[in-house]
Amino acid sequence: MQSDDIRSRFNLLDIMLLLVAVFWGLNFIFVKVSLEEMDPLLYNTLRLMVGTIACWVILLVKEKEFAISKKQFWHFVLLGAVVHSVHQVTLVLGIAKTTAGASSILLASAPVFVAFTTSVLKLEQASKSTWIGIIISFAGVIFVVAAPGQVMGAGMDSLWGNLLMVAAAILWGIYTILLRVHFKEVSGIKVTAYALLFTTLPLIVLVLGRIPEADWASYSLKAWGGVFYSGIFVLGIANIIWNAGVQKVGPTKTSIYANLPPFISVLAGWLILKESVALTQILGGAFIIAGVLYANKSN
Repeated sequence: MQSDDIRSRFNLLDIMLLLVAVFWGLNFIFVKVSLEEMDPLLYNTLRLMVGTIACWVILLVKEKEFAISKKQFWHFVLLGAVVHSVHQVTLVLGIAKTTAGASSILLASAPVFVAFTTSVLKLEQASKSTWIGIIISFAGVIFVVAAPGQVMGAGMDSLWGNLLMVAAAILWGIYTILLRVHFKEVSGIKVTAYALLFTTLPLIVLVLGRIPEADWASYSLKAWGGVFYSGIFVLGIANIIWNAGVQKVGPTKTSIYANLPPFISVLAGWLILKESVALTQILGGAFIIAGVLYANKSN
């Protein structure tokens, strides 16, 4: 009976959203490697270009049509060129200036922002179990990233980095809400392709002056690997799944899965980089998973 209840809460979409969390969790490792060699804004623009091309190839192969209405065009301008592009800039600059722990904790506030905003605007009413799940998973994130020392960083650079990560979390919440409001009847692939296109174009303009200054010949295969992994899997495939999740189960429940990547990053560091794992981090992972499970609990 209990196993039947668990199966009723989880379906293929939940499994795919867990895959998104894995892609995002591994991304922290790839980003750090690439940023050792590349300028943050140049790196971000390159991965967005790769992600945009990948999504448009998928769109043209799978759906074979890309028409949108004039109204949808302006909604995509808002979603991509205004909200998502600024989110990308604040995200990469914030990660570069503050600690990984601070980045994870502050980004984990996005589900709380989404749940609160959708409730206030009466777009979606989060259930009691969803709110409890959000709180449990957020507590788990703190356990995962809270290690001895100054988790939030020190100095003006860390302060600005933390503020940028707060902005990135809020902008990601706005992006997730706009997906639900304006693109209910547009496929996840088409939404992602256009959103990334309108995100990438202003960033290309922003980094034009940095292109001649870049030492292209010095970039290693590891740095380029980070660009292509992040572009194809994190911005491309993961965003397609994420956008489909927002359309099917709503922004609040989908956003809870954004709390899993910090734990995935810890596991990846242990398995791939042979880093040590603290008991509190294992406990935090259990809290995060419990929060996701409880948020999917039927009332």
